[in-house]
Amino acid sequence: MHIEIDEGIRSLLILEDEMIVAMLMEELVRSLGVRDVYICTETREALDLLATRAIDCAVLDLWVRDGTSMAVADALADRGIPFLFSSGSAAEALGERHARRPMISKPFLDDDFKLIVLDTWTLAQSQHAAEGHSSSRVAPFGATD
Repeated sequence: MHIEIDEGIRSLLILEDEMIVAMLMEELVRSLGVRDVYICTETREALDLLATRAIDCAVLDLWVRDGTSMAVADALADRGIPFLFSSGSAAEALGERHARRPMISKPFLDDDFKLIVLDTWTLAQSQHAAEGHSSSRVAPFGATD
């Protein structure tokens, strides 16, 4: 399946500590037209990236080298940036705050991954439009207009 959305996701954060999986995810989202893909292997690295880059969407492995991705999930949720989890763990491991977030189980099919990324992004865009926001693109932490 090849889908490219002209006004879709421009930048995507992948928090994944298995480089083969991260590279596969990168290839898949690039096939959707994502230009800027940022791969991080640790929570601290992802939080530092969020402080300096505008991110449109994210895919978070639940368990990474320095623990869980919950701090990154919290930061993304606080900023209204859509994201999903990718994990071999059960959904119960997400905790109460993120229990309703989209999650794809590993291993996954390429097309299933693309669809859940697009669905996550599209749903967030629909919610922002319904709330009267013109865009969900968010500046880095600390940036002001």
